Amino acid sequence: MTILFASDLDRTLIYSKNSRGQEVSEQDFTAVEWVEEKATAFMTNKGLQLFKDISPSITFLPVTTRTAEQYNRITGLFNTVEKPKYAIVSNGAVILEDGKPLKEWSDKVIAQMQHNRTSIEDVLPQLDTYTKNKFVLKVMQAESWFVYLIIDEQAFSIEDFESLSQIFYQQGFTLSHQGRKVYIMPTCINKSTALQFVKERIAANTVIAAGDSMLDFDMVLNADYGFIPSHGEAIHKGGHLPSHVSITNHAGVLAGEEILKKVSDYLL
Repeated sequence: MTILFASDLDRTLIYSKNSRGQEVSEQDFTAVEWVEEKATAFMTNKGLQLFKDISPSITFLPVTTRTAEQYNRITGLFNTVEKPKYAIVSNGAVILEDGKPLKEWSDKVIAQMQHNRTSIEDVLPQLDTYTKNKFVLKVMQAESWFVYLIIDEQAFSIEDFESLSQIFYQQGFTLSHQGRKVYIMPTCINKSTALQFVKERIAANTVIAAGDSMLDFDMVLNADYGFIPSHGEAIHKGGHLPSHVSITNHAGVLAGEEILKKVSDYLL
């Protein structure tokens, strides 16, 4: 039986210094990502050990909004375990197989974006107004797939987010607010659809999924068992959750450890 554990990475399994919380002492962290020799993402020592312990018994599928280049920086997660054969990156626009993009998948996504008129070229001209707004610090592109805003969190209000959401939802985009970033994502680029493709490709019998944001929400709902960290955007905007989806008791990096413990318990 093939059990697939599909998990978001940032703010679900791995955490920056700003997002990891204050409940864990410095010596109990392990760095799993470095940028220019600076540690930028962490897990608890116990969480990393749990990940290593479950790896032989489960098929791990990273599912991330990071690009392939950004995903490949997380070397510390795979120091002592085999790197996953598949990874979903760019929020589902790209599926890596043995480290290489599956052209058949990305071609399908591109065709759907063109049909829906939800390409970056359709978004960027509309953002000129917001780049002059006090809460937008920078507009970034994730390759040719989607756009995200780097914002001033103190100046960015719920009303600002709701206004943006209404404008772009009508045009076929999903928005997600995660810390200093607001993602503007074509609805055809999503983690859930990409996960279904991988599930069928490897003939998985059971899917366990975890994620913190609205970009993870459908993936978690459609899994056999789902986990949402208690700090997650998804629990505030998803409404009533079905019985197969659990919210962690802990927040921050301890939520990641808790999810891995629950997956370990499921395998027993």
